[in-house]
Amino acid sequence: MANARSHFDLISGYMQRTHDVQAGLLYGRPSLQLEGRSFAAYQPDAMAFHLHGRALKQALALDGARAWDPLNAEGGAPGWVLLPVSQVLRWDRVALEALRCEKEATERRVSYAPEPPAPPAAAAEPPASTPQGLAQRVSAAIASGFRSLTLSDE
Repeated sequence: MANARSHFDLISGYMQRTHDVQAGLLYGRPSLQLEGRSFAAYQPDAMAFHLHGRALKQALALDGARAWDPLNAEGGAPGWVLLPVSQVLRWDRVALEALRCEKEATERRVSYAPEPPAPPAAAAEPPASTPQGLAQRVSAAIASGFRSLTLSDE
């Protein structure tokens, strides 16, 4: 397998030829830009992508993925995901998703915050018991052979 930098260069060359993408720098790192806004950047042995929505959630779920901040190695900027070289075979697809996300961001406001986890599904409440329902269940139990069941007022 080719090294990470050559794979980044391959993705960069393809996107510059087939999409309206320019090569640039993001705080000194090689990056891919759309109208001057970076959406992908190279890190030694990793590639960072600026995503939102479902694409962000899916990228963060990949093995080794983590939030990334171009200015702070310890933190994570909203929407930036760093994928290690172990995910190099996914970089192409995620780069195209990042381009799509950046195009959407130029057309409308988007949120780069990760989607909150879905709330746990509430357990269905059993139907409320009524005297008629109870009487029907008891009658059915007796009819099915539970003859020893008796009702008392005690």
